[in-house]
Amino acid sequence: MASEIGGGGVNGTWTRVVARARRFENVGLVLAAVVLGIAVPGPGRYADVLVTPLVVFLIYGSLRGITLANVEYGSYGLVILCSLVVSYLVLPFGGIRVADALLSGDALVGMAIVLAAPTTAGSAIIWTRLAGGDSELAAFASISSLGVAPLLTPAVLSALLDRRVAMPVETMVVDLLVIVGGGIALLVAIPDRLVSERLVDRGSGVAILLLIYSSIATVDVGAIDPASFGAVSLFVLLLLGGGFVLVRAIGSAAGLDRSTYLPLFFTGGLKNLGIALVIAFTYRSAMVVVVIVTYYVLQQLVGAVIVDVA
Repeated sequence: MASEIGGGGVNGTWTRVVARARRFENVGLVLAAVVLGIAVPGPGRYADVLVTPLVVFLIYGSLRGITLANVEYGSYGLVILCSLVVSYLVLPFGGIRVADALLSGDALVGMAIVLAAPTTAGSAIIWTRLAGGDSELAAFASISSLGVAPLLTPAVLSALLDRRVAMPVETMVVDLLVIVGGGIALLVAIPDRLVSERLVDRGSGVAILLLIYSSIATVDVGAIDPASFGAVSLFVLLLLGGGFVLVRAIGSAAGLDRSTYLPLFFTGGLKNLGIALVIAFTYRSAMVVVVIVTYYVLQQLVGAVIVDVA
């Protein structure tokens, strides 16, 4: 009996360790791609043409398998509106005021891009589910964020940068329409039974790796100021931590339970890596790309901490 209990305990501990490690699978892919982009930048110059198809596939992968049949649209409407307000108004315009005091130049541009980006559907839904939140609410809020991105992301980014940096707004709108529309088109055109969930997950992992690799390989990483990188990291942690406290306070004031305010945070604060990088390619700046990648890595780490606490 003791052997069985001991074995069960060890097996249970190992299972929990593996499960926690898998939470950081995408973070590991990002870091590996960053290292590869620095060490072997040569082929990256030929990867530009793949960026848009890769992001289209990531949108498809994040939306695949989402079912909205049981969504209570009436009761979810106000929460989804709050999620959009947090994502496109409170976080960007509140965050950029603080960022102005800590960041400058390309670091500030990169932060403005990531703050103006829509939610990252896949991560928001997964973290909500792991934290015991309402994953259907997270799914619908994520789809809503992506749906309005072609209109709101360029408008918010223009307001955040306030003419300090020239922006190809028309090109940005077209790119976002192609990316979001392409992801939805794949979702409609490809029946789930034709492609396994495991294959889509692996394909999404490869897409993330290639996207980050091509982004890092085409910029001069050696020109990055370590002090600026440190300021970016500190700012992102303060922003996400403050965002969670704010959403928690809103939840308490409005009488929302955990299953509701958790997806409100994840869909409002976690930003889409692929779309942000597509916009960043316009600027060809190492710091812009680094800011976006740093935000992505730290938002995954913060998500894991919130899951453990929740």
